[in-house]
Amino acid sequence: MMSIEKMIYLHHAPLTSIMQDGTVSKRVFADYRERILSDFCGDCDLPKPAFAKDEYGKPYCTNIAHLHFNHSHSQSDYALIYSLTVQNIGVDIENIHRQVNFDGLAKRYFHQDEYHHWQKNGYDKTLWFAYWTIKEAVLKASGIGIRMPLNQLNAIFINQDSGHVNHHIGKFYFKQRIINDNIISIAYPFEYKDRPIIGCH
Repeated sequence: MMSIEKMIYLHHAPLTSIMQDGTVSKRVFADYRERILSDFCGDCDLPKPAFAKDEYGKPYCTNIAHLHFNHSHSQSDYALIYSLTVQNIGVDIENIHRQVNFDGLAKRYFHQDEYHHWQKNGYDKTLWFAYWTIKEAVLKASGIGIRMPLNQLNAIFINQDSGHVNHHIGKFYFKQRIINDNIISIAYPFEYKDRPIIGCH
């Protein structure tokens, strides 16, 4: 059995359970993220984590160098991933009922292979959000954010809910889950593709 340190963890929660005074904000998300990570570190006999931001505004743990994490939220839900061994991890979440200009955004931001696959699948909305969240998660895992054209990334599915993206920024593996009408994409370096994703909540 793989030890707790080798897992990648996914925490999910509806926004209604996170809200303070009926609202959410960056501070509310940060407080919630820090509470979940503090509980996790306590379970692992690690000190309470302390946090700071790097020059790009990305939060990191100052006293547990091997604690890595990333979070995202949709209009309705929140997702947090964390690991003690896998450094470059990214997550993105979108509610599949969100209304956007699907074809216009796909023509602009999808790789041509992704666009053709989306066409062949009848312009399926869930597949659209699958591609979109993969791109966001991979860019977050790579550490470069959205500072490159999204249409350069080509997500290749190995099966229904996982696959890889191979680009000069790196080769990343992705896994997806659908929870409460939200699609969650988790990306991390391809060499860790056999690491299980443990859904805590």
